[in-house]
Amino acid sequence: MESTLHRPETPFEIDQTDSCNPRTIVLQPNTDLSASCSHSFQQSLEEALDLAVEGVIVDLLWGDVTDFNGVKALVAGLEKATVLGKSLSFQSMNPQTRASVETEWDRQRNLRFGAWDDVFESKLERFLDIKQAS
Repeated sequence: MESTLHRPETPFEIDQTDSCNPRTIVLQPNTDLSASCSHSFQQSLEEALDLAVEGVIVDLLWGDVTDFNGVKALVAGLEKATVLGKSLSFQSMNPQTRASVETEWDRQRNLRFGAWDDVFESKLERFLDIKQAS
């Protein structure tokens, strides 16, 4: 499986400490992510996350996720991006694939950390209620 790798140049200022690594890397798989190629794409995605200073964009314009192996590769990328504190965004992803990725991401988080609810302090909740009423 081939991916097209774009490394945008920084036209303004260059941070000397990061001058060897691009700020953002764009991956464009030119085939569908399926069992036959999802592992190699996952490796490419993880390498791009290691290399990029800020994050990676996966553009699925020329390919789609056709099975669960492709979803798992994208979720593995999300996990690595989270650990590294980098951004990972998906472009041209169809709604069914987005729902599958979100479902698997939630499932993985629940397996690792258990279910949780977002709970705000009562003062913050009162503040939000007042703002909504205004």
